[in-house]
Amino acid sequence: MGIIGLFVLAAGLSYYGYANTVYPVDRALGNLARAASTQTPYELADYIRAAKTDLPKSGNPVWAFPTARTDFGLIQLELDRVLSRANSIASLEPHSSAYSTGMSDIHVTLFAMQKDIIDAIPYMYVSTTNMAISAVWIAIILGLFTVMRRGKSRFQELDSQ
Repeated sequence: MGIIGLFVLAAGLSYYGYANTVYPVDRALGNLARAASTQTPYELADYIRAAKTDLPKSGNPVWAFPTARTDFGLIQLELDRVLSRANSIASLEPHSSAYSTGMSDIHVTLFAMQKDIIDAIPYMYVSTTNMAISAVWIAIILGLFTVMRRGKSRFQELDSQ
């Protein structure tokens, strides 16, 4: 019964850690991919706004050697700049070279941002919350082994009498 409970707890903790840490960033990546494939600045702006709400407002998940590429505060600033450029392109004629160049520039920027966020995702698994949950998980396993060892020694004592 204890082992089944341990598996259920592990599944629940894994789901909780993923749902609160990685999944919103994954959802933002989906919105950025949609934004990078849109043809109008209005749709692009809608997807960018959705991605901004899912991404963390600040912080850098890379603890050991943080870089500007993985800093969510700087990513949010770049998304603001992309929104500004999309708003300025919206006033241009859709079949003009300035419109096409501006949209192409935004699409290239969004592809680069997606790559930077993808590079940061593995480090998000090592967040403070996930490390605390892992420590609790290890403590539960050690406690379970201790209880099993004591139960086994008591059983052997009773068996030898």
